[in-house]
Formats: sequence, structure tokens, C-alpha cells
Amino acid sequence: MIADDDMQELTVRGRLRVLLSNGWHTLRELSQALHQSEKELISHLEHLRRSKGSDKAVFEVDAPICLQCGFHFSTRERLQQPGRCPQCRATRISKARYRLRPGA
Repeated sequence: MIADDDMQELTVRGRLRVLLSNGWHTLRELSQALHQSEKELISHLEHLRRSKGSDKAVFEVDAPICLQCGFHFSTRERLQQPGRCPQCRATRISKARYRLRPGA
């Protein structure tokens, strides 16, 4: 774990990497912890997903699920929250969660 003083010296992307390495987080939780807008964090998450850092961490997404019909958005490529379910058109959808798992 990194001390609070060291966290302040990191860039937004660096702090995001530390948070995601410590477990699952929703976009809202990340936004509140980093004091950044959810919209801005999407671009940082996209970058972390594409890049392979020196630690070879694997970016994982716990996909959202429709709370009405149970549709699982497992094949969704976009990281932002879906607006409605493609199956039943409901708007009650669970939040996606993200993390960085240590690589091999």
C-alpha cells in the first residue's frame, strides 16, 4: 500500500492504477476517490486497458447486468455505463466494476 503523501505525488492515472490494483471499484467510487469527473476517468480507464505497464497487470471488467431481465453485458467493449438494456429496454442496470489483476 502506498502512503497518502506518495499518492498525492502521482498523476491521476498513477493514482487510478494504485486504486484498481487494490480491488474492484465502480466508476463512481473512482470519481469520488480521485476528485475527477466520471467522463474524464473513462479516457484514463481506456488507456489502462490498452497499455501493458511494467508490472504486466491485466485490466478486468465486471460487466453490468440488467436488473429487470438479467441480461449480462459481457461482450460490451465500451467502458461507460450502458443507457438501457438491448433485450428488454429497461434502464435499471447495475454498475460495471473495474480492477487491475497482477499479471504473470
